[in-house]
Amino acid sequence: MQKLKAAFAAFSISAICCLSLFSRAAIVAWLSTNKEKTA
Repeated sequence: MQKLKAAFAAFSISAICCLSLFSRAAIVAWLSTNKEKTA
């Protein structure tokens, strides 16, 4: 049971890290495309 909890915690942490990195990259890409359109 303890191993399962540890595995789930590690998975959720990695998933949150991946999501935050992806959202950050998506925001940067969206901002760069927006700048190109307005310029």
